[in-house]
Amino acid sequence: MTFRPEPLATPQLPAHRSLTVVAVLGVLLFALWGIGTPLLGTGSLTATNQLTTSSPYQETGLNTGSTNYQLADTITSELPETILFRQSLLDGHGTGWDPYGAGGSALGAVPNNALYSPLTATYYLLPTWLAPAYERLLEIIVSAGACYLFLRRLTLSRPSAVTGGLVFASSAFMIVWLGFPQTRTAAFIPALFWALERFLQERRLRDAALISVPVACMLLGGFPSVTGFALLTAGAYVAVRLLAERPRELRRLLLSGVGAAVGVGAGFALAMFQLVGFLDFFSTWLVEGRAQDSGSHLAATDLLTSFSPWLFGTVNTLKPPAFILPPNLIEAMSYLGAGAVVLVLVAVALPRRARAVLPRATGIFFALATGVWLELIYLGGPPLALAQKLPGLSALFAQNYIGRGRSVLGLLLAVLAAVGFDLLLRRRAALPALSGPHWWRRLHRAHAWPIALGVAILVAGVLLLLRAGDYVQQAQEAGAGSNFVHQLLVGAALLAAAGFCAAVLLLLADPRVLAARPRPRRALRLLAAACLPVLIAVQSASFAAAYWPHSSRTQFYPMTETHTYLADNLGEQRYASTMSAMVFGTSSAYDLRSVNGHAFINNQFATLIQAIPQNPNYFETYIDFLDENDNAQAESPILDLLGTRYFVTSLTQPPLGNQVEAPRDATTQTIRPGIPVTVPLQGSGSLRGIGLTPSGHVAAGLTDPSNKISFVVKDATGAVVAQTTESTATLWSGHQFPVPLAADDQAPGTKLTTTITLDATEPLTVAADHGQAALDTVTDADDGLRLAHVGTSAIYQRLNAQPRIRWASTSTVVTDQTARVNLLASGSVTSDQVVLSAPGPAASGRPGTVTVDDDGTDSVSTTVNAQGAGYLVVADADQAGWAASVDGKPTALVAADQGLVAVDVPAGHHTVSLRLAVPHATSALVLSASTAGLMLVAVVGEFCWLRRRRAGTAPPGAGTAQGQGPPTERAQVSR
Repeated sequence: MTFRPEPLATPQLPAHRSLTVVAVLGVLLFALWGIGTPLLGTGSLTATNQLTTSSPYQETGLNTGSTNYQLADTITSELPETILFRQSLLDGHGTGWDPYGAGGSALGAVPNNALYSPLTATYYLLPTWLAPAYERLLEIIVSAGACYLFLRRLTLSRPSAVTGGLVFASSAFMIVWLGFPQTRTAAFIPALFWALERFLQERRLRDAALISVPVACMLLGGFPSVTGFALLTAGAYVAVRLLAERPRELRRLLLSGVGAAVGVGAGFALAMFQLVGFLDFFSTWLVEGRAQDSGSHLAATDLLTSFSPWLFGTVNTLKPPAFILPPNLIEAMSYLGAGAVVLVLVAVALPRRARAVLPRATGIFFALATGVWLELIYLGGPPLALAQKLPGLSALFAQNYIGRGRSVLGLLLAVLAAVGFDLLLRRRAALPALSGPHWWRRLHRAHAWPIALGVAILVAGVLLLLRAGDYVQQAQEAGAGSNFVHQLLVGAALLAAAGFCAAVLLLLADPRVLAARPRPRRALRLLAAACLPVLIAVQSASFAAAYWPHSSRTQFYPMTETHTYLADNLGEQRYASTMSAMVFGTSSAYDLRSVNGHAFINNQFATLIQAIPQNPNYFETYIDFLDENDNAQAESPILDLLGTRYFVTSLTQPPLGNQVEAPRDATTQTIRPGIPVTVPLQGSGSLRGIGLTPSGHVAAGLTDPSNKISFVVKDATGAVVAQTTESTATLWSGHQFPVPLAADDQAPGTKLTTTITLDATEPLTVAADHGQAALDTVTDADDGLRLAHVGTSAIYQRLNAQPRIRWASTSTVVTDQTARVNLLASGSVTSDQVVLSAPGPAASGRPGTVTVDDDGTDSVSTTVNAQGAGYLVVADADQAGWAASVDGKPTALVAADQGLVAVDVPAGHHTVSLRLAVPHATSALVLSASTAGLMLVAVVGEFCWLRRRRAGTAPPGAGTAQGQGPPTERAQVSR
């Protein structure tokens, strides 16, 4: 026995199909206008244009400015790792590990990057630069389509269901998290509710199995908090529906609840091949600063962006003002759309009618659930504190920002918007009659509830505007006060337009209005109804088109000569770079090993990195070196341990080494375009760079990046020993203009001169000494560095870097972490020594050689020839999830050098290998495959059993004519 809500009569609106077509066209308008030309391959729906605002890309002339600075994490983490994983698939295997950043981090072994999400399939079928546009299109189809199916299950009309899908697909969370796993998780929230509602109505095995699909897809989406919030809300929904439909049928209630739980559990089992890696690595990652309290919520002021998204600024550096609400636009944006806001208010203003058009208790649930999430997200306080402390909920609410709950709130509001639209489409005669006491019916007929709601909304709006006063003042101080007023008026106008359409539909829902003119009445209703989804689609598409960045194909991880130099010379070693020199995290897109990275970092490895001067691990998932003008970072012995062969700085940073300031007086020298100026350099011998200081006013034309200034260094014989050309865009009066020059191999005593040529439209005046340009110099500091290359970056070779994979003939045990880190940072650990974290076999002190046979993503294979026992040291963060073998026999992987690993190797000739081997990964894969097989068998078996049962019980000839199928099928068709 099943329970289905009885569908109400179809809304009495002429051209009902036409209205459905209008709503579908609205979804298409939002998708095609929002995504735009990247669907045609004319660009990329990524923020990679932000790459070109930094070195070494901006030196190539690709800089067009950043159109969305909030999406930086996608270009430093999500996209590079997806590129790496895609390439591994093209090579015939998927990689579980990314060895190219942050010492190495889990990749395909965990769901963090949604690499196994069905929505990521576009990246494996299309070029990587094109895939994001079609991945976004697929998200819109899945989210809007599943929402449509769910709303149809709730007996709402087709136009209302399509409009609800549009509202969810264009809600804030689904728009602003472009390129992140967050939306690839949230896109399946409507599918989860649809599958649950379908099971509650049908109570078939196949429907229970269907629940597992969206659950597994959400888990593979890689953002656990969204999945947790959705499952929690869906669990409450199932409980309410069961209690409302079968309050006294305990057995059926329990069986239905168990069936839903089994479906959810099967979803976890399907995704276990990924979850097992997450469970294994999570405890080893540096996870800090995530604790939440009752004050960790969004401000109620953020709700003003629900109808006017740009009220508090934009994220486009080319179109200020910048967004001013804390913490940032991605977290604070609460957009729903002016039309959708009005529809939600209609549903709330007519609660009795809304409850009547939905299955039992469904209307109450969505209204209350919306209120609860609004309170938790925007007010916090005691309810949020309680959720953060309740057993079973504390892990979800106390460790995850509550603002991510907007993913679920978006669906709840979309359902209410669809209900509101459905109520507007129905004639009063098509709605159930009011019931209850006489005074209750009189209140409703007098519109007391809508009036009270309107007053409450007006008061709340005034309070929100007053609370927004501080931000408005900030905007005015930034010269952007007019933007707030303009955007507020635009949003108010859209609200008024949507409200007018709703009022027309409400007025004309009474058959007595314009009864003498039915055709104009019908035309007006259709026009007003069609305007609402169009209004929602246009505003949402406009918002998405302005927010979603469009980058040129040439800006999609372009190969610069810096990358080419590193690729040609790095080998199996690493490089490190300052944050202005190279964009951290992007090394995975180029297959270049870097100390820098953006990923979850092994906590032992992070402790080692934090001992480097200036602490490059300044944020839990970041390793990036600050732009310091001293050598402390570049010289760090810890970088030696990590096999860091090169240290990269930007051209705008002063060269590393001894800074020698040239004498100067009050005179200046003017360098005119096209006229070379030759100046002798202070001192003699090695040279890493020079610096000149602009004096007086720097002409505006010189700040144009297309203008250049070149430097040619010659020795006494006239031979060119170094030369470079730089943009004049960073010339600043009174501040040194640094110029790195790779000439530190010059012999002591060598006299050098520099010829300066300006290729610009304006002359440049510089500080001088007796009328001759005063050029500061940077010389070799005997610091273990050599300026090896100057191009789009300055690349220093680190002469003391140890091999990343090396032989250690001696071992030292230091069990205290602080003492161990201090020893490693002191520089006293030699290349043939390893520092163990726990007692182990002592090394013999005898030498050995290591030949690297294979240095892949998931494995390292070496040949060791050792004259005595010792350790093979691999300077990677492989302490978790990795295993070792000697001559094919498993052996222990030893924690060494604080976050790195070593293998105890006996004397002799041996093959030593390391490979990624996540514990229980094989068992988890078997569980996932077995679950999928069992579900398939169960579904097919149930289908065959039901078919035979119907065939055996049906009278001869029954069920064969059109419209005379089994009762369940007939009921489904009628829906």
